[in-house]
Amino acid sequence: MPLPQIAIIGSLNTDLITRTTRLPHSGETLTAKSFDHGSGGKGANQAVACARLSRSKNDPSTPLTADVRMTGCVGDDFFGGFLIESLDKSGVQTSGIRTIKGEKTGTAVVIVEDESGENRILIHPGANACISAAAAGTSLSVDSCPDIIVLQLEIPLETVLDVMRDAKERGIPILLNPAPALKLPEDIYRELDHLIMNETEAVMLGEWDGGEKNGLFGNNNNNNNNVQSLCEKFHEKGVRNVVITLGANGVHYSTHHEKGGNHVAAVKVAKVVDTTAAGDTFVGAYAVAVVNGIGVGGAVEWANKAAARTVEKEGAQDAIPWVDEVDGLPQGVRR
Repeated sequence: MPLPQIAIIGSLNTDLITRTTRLPHSGETLTAKSFDHGSGGKGANQAVACARLSRSKNDPSTPLTADVRMTGCVGDDFFGGFLIESLDKSGVQTSGIRTIKGEKTGTAVVIVEDESGENRILIHPGANACISAAAAGTSLSVDSCPDIIVLQLEIPLETVLDVMRDAKERGIPILLNPAPALKLPEDIYRELDHLIMNETEAVMLGEWDGGEKNGLFGNNNNNNNNVQSLCEKFHEKGVRNVVITLGANGVHYSTHHEKGGNHVAAVKVAKVVDTTAAGDTFVGAYAVAVVNGIGVGGAVEWANKAAARTVEKEGAQDAIPWVDEVDGLPQGVRR
């Protein structure tokens, strides 16, 4: 029986990471605690998460649980080759990545506050802006039709929308992680099988008018009801499964065929070191679980555990765990 196929169409960035005790004020210069560069981009991060969470790092004889393919663009510079090599090492198929002559590879300037592990990110798209719907269409070819397509919003919106419509015509399930959050055409929500977003993105896209974000989310019943009300707005637009990650407050998910939603508590960690790739790890783990026949609830719980392992380490792709490092595999996904 062939492996489930996951196609990720998205961004590849070089991450320039600075760690600091606090953010500088306007006009202020601070000495950072450290600087590093690494592989990133939401598309590439999610591809790495799908690949690592579908295979063992230490035991090559362990059966794989998914075939992972990445489609995107890099520049003809040192960073482009470095990113492709990084994906290859994690088990991602990279034949769908194009090198664009005369373009720079996308970059992300990441500032991490050491005490909280929270981050702020500035992105320059570079070659990511060159990916077209025609190029992305290779992921929808008849001879290698994926079981799910994973998309984000760090590539041109027109490309994302064209891919979604084409995938829907072919009956391919779509998972959208709308980051960075952009206003989407109302009709596009009807194309979505899975919508995974954080609290900020949910408030923006859902045009929440029920109160400030800080009063909306939490782990008490009133706040959970508020989050579910927001989920219902997306269901009304046509989204089948809605997942909102809430950081320290856990995850809330809702399906269109069940009344009410469900809250999953955050996994306790010894120390939050860096949250940069937590959301991307969550998306990757969720996708692996879903293509292996796991229900939304089981997929959310496992993805929550995988993301918790990520925040315990520094970096983006370097912090993403392998399947050996995540406990409590949902039934149906084997080591």
